[in-house]
Amino acid sequence: MKCYVKLPVLNYFLLLCSLLFIGKLNAQNNIIKGYIIDAKTNEPIVNAVVNEKGTSNKVLSDTKGFFSFHSVKAFPLTVVITSVGYKLAEEEILSANDPVTFSLLQNINVLNEVVVVGYGTQRRKDLTGSISSVSKKILEYNISPSVDALLGGTVAGLNVTQESGQPGAPATIRIRGGNSVNASNNPLFVIDGFLFFSDNASTKAGLGGIEGELNPLAFLNPSDIESIEVLKDVSATAIYGSRGSNGVILITTKKGKKGGSLIDYQYSAGFANSAKQLDLLNAKQWARLQKDYFLNKPGYSDQQIAALGQGYNWQQKVLQTGITQNHSISISGGDEKSQYFISGNYLNQEGVVLNSGLKRFVGRANYDRSVLPGLRVGVNVTGSQSTQNTLTTFEAVNYNSSPYSAGITNSLTYALYMPPVVSFYTANGGYNYNNPFEYAYLREGDTTANPISDLLHSTAQSVYASLLGNFYAQYKTESGFTAKVSVGTNIGYTTQNYFSPSYTAIGLEPQGIGGIGNKKSQILLSEYTLSYAKHIKDIHFIDVLAGYTYQHTKTNFITTLSSGFTNEDLGVNNLQDGKPYGSRPIFSGLTESRLHSLLGRINYSLLDRYHLTANFRSDYSTRFAKNHKWGLFPSIGLAWNVNEESFLSNYKPLSNLKLRVSAGQVGNQEIGDYEYLQLLEAVYYGGSVAYQVGNSGNENLKWETTFQYNAGIDAGFLNNRLSATVEVYHKKTSDLLIRIPPALGQSNEQLVNVGNLENKGVELTVNALVVDDKALQWSVGANAAYNVNKITKLYNNVTERILGIEILRVGEPLGSFYGQVFQGVIQKGEDLSKLPTSPSYTTPQPGDPRLKDVNRDGHIDQNDRVVLGSKQPKLIYGFSSSVNFKGFDLFVLLQGAQGNSVYNQLRRYLERPTDAYNASAVLLDSWTESNPSNTVPRITSTPFSSELDSRYIEDASFLRLRTITLGYTVNKALLTARKLPPLKVRVFATAQNLLTITGYKGYDPEVAQGIDLGTFPMPRTFLFGVNISY
Repeated sequence: MKCYVKLPVLNYFLLLCSLLFIGKLNAQNNIIKGYIIDAKTNEPIVNAVVNEKGTSNKVLSDTKGFFSFHSVKAFPLTVVITSVGYKLAEEEILSANDPVTFSLLQNINVLNEVVVVGYGTQRRKDLTGSISSVSKKILEYNISPSVDALLGGTVAGLNVTQESGQPGAPATIRIRGGNSVNASNNPLFVIDGFLFFSDNASTKAGLGGIEGELNPLAFLNPSDIESIEVLKDVSATAIYGSRGSNGVILITTKKGKKGGSLIDYQYSAGFANSAKQLDLLNAKQWARLQKDYFLNKPGYSDQQIAALGQGYNWQQKVLQTGITQNHSISISGGDEKSQYFISGNYLNQEGVVLNSGLKRFVGRANYDRSVLPGLRVGVNVTGSQSTQNTLTTFEAVNYNSSPYSAGITNSLTYALYMPPVVSFYTANGGYNYNNPFEYAYLREGDTTANPISDLLHSTAQSVYASLLGNFYAQYKTESGFTAKVSVGTNIGYTTQNYFSPSYTAIGLEPQGIGGIGNKKSQILLSEYTLSYAKHIKDIHFIDVLAGYTYQHTKTNFITTLSSGFTNEDLGVNNLQDGKPYGSRPIFSGLTESRLHSLLGRINYSLLDRYHLTANFRSDYSTRFAKNHKWGLFPSIGLAWNVNEESFLSNYKPLSNLKLRVSAGQVGNQEIGDYEYLQLLEAVYYGGSVAYQVGNSGNENLKWETTFQYNAGIDAGFLNNRLSATVEVYHKKTSDLLIRIPPALGQSNEQLVNVGNLENKGVELTVNALVVDDKALQWSVGANAAYNVNKITKLYNNVTERILGIEILRVGEPLGSFYGQVFQGVIQKGEDLSKLPTSPSYTTPQPGDPRLKDVNRDGHIDQNDRVVLGSKQPKLIYGFSSSVNFKGFDLFVLLQGAQGNSVYNQLRRYLERPTDAYNASAVLLDSWTESNPSNTVPRITSTPFSSELDSRYIEDASFLRLRTITLGYTVNKALLTARKLPPLKVRVFATAQNLLTITGYKGYDPEVAQGIDLGTFPMPRTFLFGVNISY
C-alpha cells in the first residue's frame, strides 16, 4: 500500500520547521545591552561582570557602566551581575528592546575585604595582627601634596607631626611611640612591594646652612594611591624582621583594570598664608622700651616717641601669600590579558615666606600581563624630581660672635628681631643695609644685614631626583602553589646649592659663602618567594610562605664650601672664585651595606573560625659587628571569630566579634653604616690636613630588639554599620643603643647596647554608617590612642644622663626636658633675705623671677633642675565625617594631641629684651611697682639666668581642623542635555589648617624635634579644584 502526503500538509510542516529555525536564529541574534550603576550615587560601575545565567557568556561593563552581548538563549533569560564591593544581582530580561539599567547595592560586609599584608594578602576576617586601613574617603577627599601629610588623625596609634610649614618638608611619623634613642624611630614604608625606609637624610648631601629637609616621600603623588595599611603589632610586622620594630606602612598604588580606557584629570589651585603672626612690639612701644630701660644708650625723647606710629613690620614684610597649583592626570585600562596605568603630576607650591617653595614632577607607569596560563609578569616605574627652596641658616658658618647666642637661627628669625624703627628701604628705594642698632653679631663695618634682601638673594635649594622601578614574574599552579620573583631598584640623586652673598646675615663675616653638595644613593632589592594555599574539606585552610631576599645599599657624596668671592653674581656656579672655608672645605665619602634575609609565614584557619599566624624572619646585616650580624625575629598570632559560634547565632544585631592576641619580637638596624668600626677622619687646619678619630667603634655592637604583646577585640553591629576595635599593647625594647661618655684614652662617645625602654598603650577605633539611603549617606570615624613611654634602664648603674636641656632618666619618657621651675615673680614687700640666691643675682629684687629651690639649700643652681615635660604625646586622636547628599559631598577631618611639650626657644629670646633687637609684646605687661605682674619679670638688660626654666616648656596640646572639603558632582543629565560627553565632573573647595585650638604661644604646636627655633610658619591653605573622568 502506498502512502501519499498531501501537499498542504507538507507545506504546513515545512513552514513550522522554518519558523522554529528562524526563532532559533533570532534567539542567537538577541543583543542584550544596558547600564550598571551604583544604587545610591547613580555613578557607573566599571568592570562589573555580566553573565548570562546557565551559559559561559560573560562581558565586563566599560567606563560608562555600559555592557552589550549576544544572547544564546531565547527569552525570557536571566543575567547575573557581580562587582567587587557590591551585592550580587539577578535580573530577568523579557525582550531585547532599549538598554536596561541595573542598580547594584553596596555590600558593607567588610569582613571579606582583602587586606594587603607583608608579602601577600588576607581576608580581614582572618587577620590575627593589628592592621588598620586608611579610609578610602580620606584618600579621596583629603587633598594633600604628600602622602605623610594626609595620614594625621586617620589611624589609632599613628602619630604624625608636621615638622614645618615649609613646602616639601617631611612629617615625623611614630607608630605606638618611640623605641630608640640613637637608632631611627621612623616606620618602614613598603610601596607596591618595594621596601623603602623614609630616612630624611637621604635627600641631604651633608651640606650645612640649609633650613629643614626635603621629604624623601615627595616622589609619591597622593592621587596615585589606591590603599594604605598600617601594620602595628608583631604578628603583622615580624615578617619584615630588623626593619619592623617601628611599624610598617604599606602603600598600594592604582593599577589598570579590565575594561575600556579611563582618563582621569584633577586640577586644584589656591593660596596659603601664615596661620598666625607673633605679637611683637611696634615702633612706639620699642622706642619707649629703649628710653626707659637702656639709659646708657642714646635713646628717644618723649616728643620723638609720640611722633612714632606702628613703624615697620618686618615680620609681615617677609611673609607672603603663597600660590599653589597642582595638576594630576592618569590613563588606565586593560583587557583579559593585560592592564596598564600611566599617570603624571605637576605641583608648584609657594611657601608663606619670601622665596620659598616646592616644584615637583612625577611620572608613573605600571603594566601587568598574563603571558602564559598561570604566568603573569608586571613592571612598575616611578620617576620624579622635586626642587625645594627654603631658608639659609647659620649652621655652615663659624662666627666669632655667634648669632645663635642671640637666638637668631635663620633669616626669618632675624626679621622678627629687626627693630620696628628701622626702614625696609633707603630713600632711593634700595635695600637698607644700615641698622644703627646692630652692634655685634651681624655687622661688618658700616654694613648690616637686611632680612628681605637675605631671603630674596640667598640660595638654599635642594633638588632630589629619583627613579623607583620594580619588575615581577609570578607563576600559579592549579594545585595552589605560587612562585614569585621580584627585582627592583631605587636610585636617588640629591643636589644641594647654598649661597649667601657678602651683604647677607650669613655671608657678612666670611665675605660671602657658598657650597654645593651632591649625593647618589642606590638600593637594589631582589625577592624570591614560594607559597602554597589550600582548602581542605571546607574545614581547614592553610597558607604557607617561604622566601629569601637580598638588599644592597650604596651611597656616595661630596660637598664643598668656599668664601670670600670677588664676583658674587654667578653664585654657586663660581665657587672657584673664593677660597676654601672651614675645617672640611671638601668632604666626600662612600658607604655600603647589605642585608640577607630568610622569611616564612604560616596561616592556618579551622572552620573559618579559629586562626593562627606564625611568622619568622632571619636577617644578616653588615651594619653590625662580626659576631652579631644575624638576628632572628619570630612572632605568633591567634584569633577567634566568636560570632561564628552557635551560642551567638541567634543574636542578630551582632555581625562580628573577634578576639586577637599576638606576641613576638622585631629588630632595628637603622643605625647607619660602620658604627661598629673605629674610623679616622681628615680635617683641614691652616692649610694642612690632619687626622682625628671620627668614630670610636664597638666590636660588640648588635641589634636593638623590641618584644611586643598585643591583644585586641573587633566588634561589628547591624551588618557592620557600626564597628569598633579596642587594642592594648606592651612593647619592651632591649639592648638600647646609647652613646656613653668616652672611656679613658678616648675622645669620642661610644655607641653601646646598654639600655631598655618600654611603651604601653591602649587604642580605640569606632566607625559608623549613620545614614544610608539613596538620597543621603553619612559616615563617621573616630580614633584615639593613649601611650606611656619610659626608659627602664641605662648603663653601669647610671640612672640619668643629662644632654643639655634634655635628660635620659630611668622612669621618664624619651625627649624629656630638664630645667628649673618658674614659680612667678618676686613681689615688693617680701622678705628678700629668706629667698634663695642665684649666680645671676646674689640678692634677689622685687620683679625678679621666682625659681623653685628644689633641694632647699638656699641657692638656685643646676641642682634644682627637674623634668619639665616630654616631647612624647600621651594621647593622640582623630575624627572624620563624610556626608553625601544628592551630588554634594562634605568631608571633615580633625586631628589632636594631648600631653606633649615644646621648648619655645624663640619666645625665650624674644622675651629677653636688648637695645639692639625687637622683642615680644608680652614685655608690655612686665613687672613694675605700678604693675605687679606675677607672670612677666621686670625688664633688665642682663639675663636673670642662663638655665632653662619651665616658662618656655609649653604645653603643645592641640585640636586642629586639618581638612574640610565641600564638593559637587555634576549630574550627567545636565551634560548630555547640552550634548556634552558623558563625563564625570566634580568641583570642590578645600580648606586646610583652618582652625587650631591650642595654648601654645609660637607659630604652631607641631614642631620638629620638639624645639621651636623659629619654625617656618604653618600655612592656612584654601584650594579650589575640579575632577574630570571619562
